[in-house]
Amino acid sequence: MPELPRQVIREHSFERALRALIQDAREADEFVEGAEFVLARDPEVGSPLGKGIWFLPMAPIGKAQIALYYTFDDSTVTLLAIASV
Repeated sequence: MPELPRQVIREHSFERALRALIQDAREADEFVEGAEFVLARDPEVGSPLGKGIWFLPMAPIGKAQIALYYTFDDSTVTLLAIASV
């Protein structure tokens, strides 16, 4: 039987940063839905930064490259931040 996907939790700071990048709530949610789907099933798809924090490169917004920062355990992926790099 396949493993169930992990639960994805968005920190409040993540939500604030996402809304600063994309003001329209629906567009902001759509921007990260694919990443949430992938990370819930395979959180090691990103790159480790150390101390349990990982990052995932995202599609650019305008000319700004975006990165998503997260942690995970066996049951949860926690989205910590999203920012232009």
